Parts: sequence; C-alpha cells; structure tokens
Amino acid sequence: MPAGKPHNIMNFAEATDVIIALCKDQTLTFTQRAASIARSLNVCTEDDILEHLDSAGVIPERFQHDSTEEKLFAKYCDALLANGLSAIGLPAETILERADAADVIGTLDGYKVVADAKAFRLSRTAKNQKDFKVEALDKWRKGADYASLVAPIYQFPTASSQIYLQASVYNVTLLSYTHLAYLVRHKPTPSSIRPLWEVAKTIPATKNARAYWKAVEAVVLRLTRTSAADWNRAVEEQSARLPKQAAEQIAFWEQEKARISGLPHDVAKRELIQALKIDNKIAVIRKNFQELVETKETFES
Repeated sequence: MPAGKPHNIMNFAEATDVIIALCKDQTLTFTQRAASIARSLNVCTEDDILEHLDSAGVIPERFQHDSTEEKLFAKYCDALLANGLSAIGLPAETILERADAADVIGTLDGYKVVADAKAFRLSRTAKNQKDFKVEALDKWRKGADYASLVAPIYQFPTASSQIYLQASVYNVTLLSYTHLAYLVRHKPTPSSIRPLWEVAKTIPATKNARAYWKAVEAVVLRLTRTSAADWNRAVEEQSARLPKQAAEQIAFWEQEKARISGLPHDVAKRELIQALKIDNKIAVIRKNFQELVETKETFES
C-alpha cells in the first residue's frame, strides 16, 4: 500500500512493506507515520484484524535494532491491540504522543483499561521481567482502573517468573494475542468482560506460570461460553503457524549470508564497521573524554 493512501485497508502480508514505505517518506513525522498505520487498521474488517492477531508480535529481522522501522512496528502492534479490544466491545484507541504512559486506552461502562502491546524477535535469546515492564505499566495507568499487557503466547515464561507475581501484586492482566483473537472470535457480551481485568486478584500471588494461565483460561472460557477443548484447538493452531513465521525470518538471514558472501572484500569490511557502529563508539568516547577533562576542576582541591 502506498504511503500516500493511509486510509486503505492493510492486510497482514502488507504490514512490513507499508512500514518500510512510511519510514522512507521523509515528509512525514514519526507521529504521522504511526497515525497512518492506525488509520489503515481502523478500516480493516474483523476478519482482517484476526489475520493480524493470529501472527502478531514477531518483529521482522529485516528491521534493524532500534531503527525507525522497529519503533513504527511497535506502534503497529499498539494499533492492532486497540482494534482487538474494540472488537470485543471495549472501545479503545492508541495514544501517540504521550511519554511515560501506556500506548492504548479503552473505556467501557465507566471504567478505563490501559494496555501495552509487546513484540519480540524470534532471534531474541533470554528474556527477563524487564522486557515485559509489568511494574512500569502499573505506573503508567494514570488513574485508569485496570491495566493489561499483551504479547505473543509463546514468548511468555512457561515455568516460574517474577512477571506473574508482579501481575498479581499490581493487578495487571497478562494476555496473549491468541487470547485476544479467541475473544474476538467467540464474542463475549461487552458488559461481561470486566472480570478479565480482575483475574490477577482472583488467585494467590504466585510466580507459577501454569497457575496464572489456568486462571486466565477459566475466565476466558466462562466469558465466551466455550470449552477447554475449544481453547486447546486455538493454541494448537497458533503453534502450527510458528514454523512458517520462523522460516520467513530464517530466509531473511540466509539471503543476508549469501549477499555478504558475494561482496568484494573492501565493501564487506565497510559493512562490518558500520554494523558494529565503530565510528559512533569512537565519537562517543571522544565526547565523553572531553567532558571529563572539562569537569576535572570539580574534584581538584
């Protein structure tokens, strides 16, 4: 989809190319790019949103770390979360310009829910509690009644983790995109979903992953009037999508290996220097050294 047509529907297969095109458009600010992504999702059908949710949360390997593309992908995830919440009857919107605050807020029946969408690379190794920022989300609720953090189901810790204890302490509902898609498909009554935001208060504080997710499952099944077998099928279908997603990301790096192998020696050396950001590190050291020299008087007698 061209960057000049932000009102067009964006299906999942187009998302990466749309983000790249928007980032190449130097006439747009970052906020305008994020707003364009949000508008493209806002006009999607429910089936389109489900297609996005079913594959959500995988940062494309072709996006460099901390790049504008990676940051815009995070905004895409926020906009997708807002649309998912709206689809289950909790009208939500993305907040584009606030710092130190949740990126999504929904309002229903006089209460507010702030939410944060998480995404990870499949090449990411160990993750810890700081990657999920449960405690930070509690601080970012700014007076909202409830808070929720949404991430890919397979990226959550599966044994013991501090994030589950933090979720209980701060009453933050941890959900996956798979849970959200399940709720969209099975349509709970909007007025009935409030217990979803209180699930962390219904179980003893624990670091145990299984105990937490069984509590979430019980609420989701009750709200949707479905069975454990229905939920297990949804999890199996999500698991079946992973090999294709992994293959797509592996293919990118295989192409990079082939490209780099074919580079002339001097070009390959320049690319390696740029990849390691060596010149930037040298510049930072020089700057910091000069600042230290200029402040030495503070410590001299």
